[in-house]
Amino acid sequence: MTIRCTVESFNYSACGLEVGDTFEVVDGAVVVPEGKRFCYFAIANVVAVLGSGMDARSRPLVACPDPPENLFVRLEEL
Repeated sequence: MTIRCTVESFNYSACGLEVGDTFEVVDGAVVVPEGKRFCYFAIANVVAVLGSGMDARSRPLVACPDPPENLFVRLEEL
């Protein structure tokens, strides 16, 4: 199973992310596109949600834990 995680919105990005940046969770492994980086805290929140058994087909939004940043990542099963 592959889950694509895409930055959908934020107030600002402390990590230098942009709307549309992605990473994927492929059979339990995190895959970041070559030459790109992604916030560890956002990845950790996504992994926690997926580990809880949440169904990514419903396309949930997951928040980064930094409240002022207000960064949201959309999960989508491919």
